[in-house]
Amino acid sequence: MTELPRPGADARDALRRIRWAFHTCRTTNPTLYAACWLNALVGMVFPAGAALAVRGLVNTVNEGLSSAAAFRAEAIYLWLLLGFAATVGTVVTGSAHRYLSRRFEIDLHYRLQLDILLHNEATAFARFEDPQFHDALRRAQEEPEAHVARCLVYTLDLLTSAVQIVSLMAILFVIEPILFLLLVPIGIPYLLFQWRLSRRQFEEVDARVEKQRWIAYHSSVLGSEEQAAEIKLLGLAPLFIERCRALMTEFRDLRAKYQRFEFLGNLVFALFSVVAIYFAMSRAAFSIIDGRLTIGDLAIYGSAAAQLRGLVENGIALIASLRWELLHVGNLRAFFALPQEAPQQAAAAPAPLAGGIAFRDVSFTYPGADKPTLKDLSFTIEPGETVALVGDNGAGKTTIAKLIAGLHRPTGGAVLFDGVDARDIDVGHLRREVTCLFQHFGRYAASAADNIAFGDWERLLDDDAGIEAAARAAGVHELVSAMPQGYRTMLGRAFGQYEPSGGQWQQLAIARAIARDARILILDEPTASLDVDTEYRLFLRYRALAEGRTILLISHRFSTVRMADRILVLDAGKVVESGTHDALMQLNGRYAALYELHRRHLGAT
Repeated sequence: MTELPRPGADARDALRRIRWAFHTCRTTNPTLYAACWLNALVGMVFPAGAALAVRGLVNTVNEGLSSAAAFRAEAIYLWLLLGFAATVGTVVTGSAHRYLSRRFEIDLHYRLQLDILLHNEATAFARFEDPQFHDALRRAQEEPEAHVARCLVYTLDLLTSAVQIVSLMAILFVIEPILFLLLVPIGIPYLLFQWRLSRRQFEEVDARVEKQRWIAYHSSVLGSEEQAAEIKLLGLAPLFIERCRALMTEFRDLRAKYQRFEFLGNLVFALFSVVAIYFAMSRAAFSIIDGRLTIGDLAIYGSAAAQLRGLVENGIALIASLRWELLHVGNLRAFFALPQEAPQQAAAAPAPLAGGIAFRDVSFTYPGADKPTLKDLSFTIEPGETVALVGDNGAGKTTIAKLIAGLHRPTGGAVLFDGVDARDIDVGHLRREVTCLFQHFGRYAASAADNIAFGDWERLLDDDAGIEAAARAAGVHELVSAMPQGYRTMLGRAFGQYEPSGGQWQQLAIARAIARDARILILDEPTASLDVDTEYRLFLRYRALAEGRTILLISHRFSTVRMADRILVLDAGKVVESGTHDALMQLNGRYAALYELHRRHLGAT
């Protein structure tokens, strides 16, 4: 499997993530970004101002009690006004802080979800067959807006706390420096504890991302309309619920374990810091008796010391929380770092293809596979030719179809279109010239008209006449007209009002494929759920509609295969026989054996 990029752990990488988060916030909403900074800068001055106001008020009152002549009422009002303003400022900036952070998450939610969808769309098809990609996608989709917004918010909170801590420490240091000397040896071990705890918790939770996908999978299966009947009949719900319960219990116990560690660490720090504060206050109290400090000094010391303890504890918790968010931002950046399938500069002019296809010593190995699916495969399909692929399951038929459609790139050799290497043709242009109908076709929650128009949506989405023409060509006009609201009928139970049968969905998929004006038509077991006669009639219709187009047909039904201009027989990723039905029957080789087995099966059934 392909190793996907994972977030680093060093300080430089953490700074890069902070810069990336800040840039994302700034470009998402510059006004909100500036407001967050302004609110944080203004909010830094209020706690120290409130503490100084309390000190001045107490000292002024104490002076008035000691000497009536020294009493100044205007000074009391001044200190009260200053304290009131500082307190109101703290309340307002605190409320604004909560509003701005939540408001930022709203904007970031839509920005990042769209960015993930756009990056997902530009990712090579092969990635979707790699489980590690789905782990990376799940990590990226785990509340990205919250993690990015909190990086900004927590960083600003840390800056605010740092300024407040320094201002309070300066006040306390002047009055009684012992608290500073006591909090440093208490705070540093607590910081290291929180730093390591957040990292270990993240690593344990992040390593279980595949188990999180299993929980999501079982939950979606239990709510799936398509699988509900079988799950009910087989009684699978208790089994799937039990599997979910076991995984959820593991996550619950893991989080509970770290909650206990965090509780014990917080408790130890709180106890030691309270002891340090009261020891320092006792020294300050005796200093008042000795005449070195005033009562106002003691009042501000008690208030500021309590604030300082809270700020230190909160600041250390913020550092740990910021690291947690940065690790998640690292996951998001790792997803966005996945290479995109950027459109290539075509070496040849993007003219319409004639439909010629050639495989030249093509090899292909799926990620994580032990052996190649195709090895040194060579064959040629002429423009306008109808060629059928026949072989056992796993012979490489669908892989060939995906290589022609440009969904995969060969790991060896070359796929040529009209003599031009596919690597020299713009991927978007190539895919406009190829239309595919796979066995696992789409069942889109959309109107019947849209389900057809999606085949060439840029041309047909608002073209009712074109949609109806495609439906008539595919023979589904009567089917669609009989629906409750005709072409405007919303399909599927998720959002719609009408649920087509499996065969009806399949006929709509056929119309969708026909709607695309492409030179190459790939039919990969498209009619597997239809009866033999219906498939035969549909293939005759295909031949008529696709006259002049190149058709690649993959089917297990030889009644359809025998109508191809030429049949390629695959075995272990190689072409072992090639020719018409009659020629291959006369050869009496692999194709003849498969045909006879098919004929006997039909006779038995």
